[in-house]
Amino acid sequence: MDDHDIEPLRPPGQLPPLVDQAALERTWCSLMGALGFATPQLWVLLVDGDQPLHVIEVTDLPTEPVDRDVDSIGLLVRQAHQHDLRCAFLYARPGGAPRTPGDLGWARGLVGLDARWPVHLANDAELRVVAPDDLAA
Repeated sequence: MDDHDIEPLRPPGQLPPLVDQAALERTWCSLMGALGFATPQLWVLLVDGDQPLHVIEVTDLPTEPVDRDVDSIGLLVRQAHQHDLRCAFLYARPGGAPRTPGDLGWARGLVGLDARWPVHLANDAELRVVAPDDLAA
């Protein structure tokens, strides 16, 4: 996806339904705008059925997670599930490709929290879905 494919920025509740992984990727692009990040951050998209509802940004994260970091996000996910909401995750950091051990550490930790949507990783150069092969590497 390039900058020409990015929809105008708008609130999550005004975005199209998430009908597949490509729709989720377009949603991330619409929420983020142009790539470029000052600090490592996590975006948690709360989804009601297939409708994006709200996004939570957690900034100034470590480049590699520790159990406590993932456990804290797990609390948020459990609260969302109590309200019949699902969560989609995007971990973003400054810098470019290739993926780092920290990127994959975050992806491995997040995928176990809510497996409805694939985890996405972004940096200053690209936005990519995390494939099962990436998690096994």
